[in-house]
Amino acid sequence: MNSTIGHLVRALRRYWGVVAALSVLLVAGAVLAFTSVADVDDPAPGGGPTHTQSVLFIGDSYTQGPTTPDQSYGCLTATELGWKCAIAAQGGTGYLSGGPEHRVSLGQSAPPSTSFVERLPGLREQYQPDVIVIDGGRNDTDFDMSEVDRTFADTVRKVIKSWPSSRVVVIGPWFLKEPVIRPPALAGRTIGDEFQSVLRSSPDFDAVHFIDPAALGWFAGIDPSPYLSDDGIHPNSQGVKKISELLTSALKNEGLANRS
Repeated sequence: MNSTIGHLVRALRRYWGVVAALSVLLVAGAVLAFTSVADVDDPAPGGGPTHTQSVLFIGDSYTQGPTTPDQSYGCLTATELGWKCAIAAQGGTGYLSGGPEHRVSLGQSAPPSTSFVERLPGLREQYQPDVIVIDGGRNDTDFDMSEVDRTFADTVRKVIKSWPSSRVVVIGPWFLKEPVIRPPALAGRTIGDEFQSVLRSSPDFDAVHFIDPAALGWFAGIDPSPYLSDDGIHPNSQGVKKISELLTSALKNEGLANRS
């Protein structure tokens, strides 16, 4: 009799243990589901969800920002437009630079550098942005221009293929103290002119928005000193704010600011 009671007690303990475990899993699942929805959609006044625009910037140290990504001109622009922002940037990289045969050092403990196109598979898994901004090419101007053109076109095509429903923006290469870059190989033409020619060469790129700081006159005729960091190359906090203003205006002029 005592043996039978003991078996019953142990069976009941196992039963209630399973019930408790299932309860914990159900609660955890509900919390995760709620968090996922809350991250993507903001509640509208009428009770239904309203989609918040998101943007992904792919670029180099200029794109990365002077301190943290949220203080980059990309994310300051996104904040101004009411968008969510993500930054995928590595210093010294570009369409060719940072990639195969053109790796750059990111520090002893840092992972290997990556060109823009090498980042796409991982970014595609992580982000589904409404807008993708490719902001680079500064570190590619010393390479053979025909190779740069091919890699640039290949990168933009793969961005379009990776996010077919997203709007794609390309920012032409520029520096704050050198907004107009004229590589010797282009015989007086700007790198912005070259990139625009590539984008016009195929109907694949008809929907791509191109922003050329050189053609738009960013920082033209202005003393850049107040906007530069101590290295004389990258923007300081004041420079980042100014670039954000210029980029916000350019995106609005492209008709991207208020589209859903």
